[in-house]
Amino acid sequence: MSRLDEGFPPPTACVQWCQHRNYDLHVLDDGVEVDLDWWNGHLDRAGHDLRLRGRNLDGEIVEYGDATVQRNDLRIGTDLAVGEHDSLGLLFLCAAWQGSHRHRRAMRRFPDVMNPHLSRPDENPVAKTLAVLDSCVRNRAVPDHPNSTWSGWPDAPGVGMSLMAIFLWAVKASVYGGPAQLIDQYGVSTLIHEGWLEDPSVTGFTRRRYDRYVELITAWATDIGTSPELVEMWLVQRWSARLNEARHGRYTAPTLF
Repeated sequence: MSRLDEGFPPPTACVQWCQHRNYDLHVLDDGVEVDLDWWNGHLDRAGHDLRLRGRNLDGEIVEYGDATVQRNDLRIGTDLAVGEHDSLGLLFLCAAWQGSHRHRRAMRRFPDVMNPHLSRPDENPVAKTLAVLDSCVRNRAVPDHPNSTWSGWPDAPGVGMSLMAIFLWAVKASVYGGPAQLIDQYGVSTLIHEGWLEDPSVTGFTRRRYDRYVELITAWATDIGTSPELVEMWLVQRWSARLNEARHGRYTAPTLF
């Protein structure tokens, strides 16, 4: 663990909340309502041979209207993303889940994964992004490409840092700090509020800073006897609850003030 994080234990509220939560029920079953028509319309207009699906209240797969996507559906080979590229389909499903989550900071945004700087007229415009995603799937790690960006993240057009983190979690990848975990601005804001000495902006997270973040919440999970996913969920939901309290005067779990 970074020396800057030594002596920074999990807050009591985090310990209490995580100890009363179940991984399968609260993490894997964390579902959101996705507007399939919006996403598939954007996929069609962008020229992607991909289609997202979801589930109705009976758990049956549906292809139109509003449908549920659970975190457990975010995996390579999922039934909810069909098309010519499994990894690209999973990326868009991750984006749909992230952008539809009511507790998370991310807004609904269609990732433009086309390379704007093609070297040849016949070059596949999604080849650069697809190469990064396929490498993550194959090696379960972030690729070290010679054309990585200044931050150490691979150059994958249209894939922001937080979306990349969800994709890495979905393919069971690992980083230096431990198994890859989701990262959300609400969660990092909670960490800063609790005393974490780091840059508060997720968009500025380098790979080294992300490794430190993963290492911290993994250490907290070990101390508590829970999973890092539940720690990350508490961080996000605590900030969301704080906003509800400030805006609407509602005392909402998991604030535990």
